[in-house]
Amino acid sequence: MAHIVRQVVKTLWCDYLSQKAELIEERVYPCDLIPDLTAEFQLRSRWCALGRACNLAGYPCRWAYTNPERDPLELREGPSK
Repeated sequence: MAHIVRQVVKTLWCDYLSQKAELIEERVYPCDLIPDLTAEFQLRSRWCALGRACNLAGYPCRWAYTNPERDPLELREGPSK
């Protein structure tokens, strides 16, 4: 059976909420019974941990699903972990 893992891939600063935002990926790793697969994992979804808060506040952000062309987390990294 495949393994599903949620993993934080990046931590960035969100100017909208003035706090750290984590980008999370849901990855599907194949079981050991299929050795011929070339991909290490399949990306199932990607989201920001603060997406719901931005959505409720009405901030235009790709991760809040209110503006697919505005991605404030890819513009600059700001303060790190």
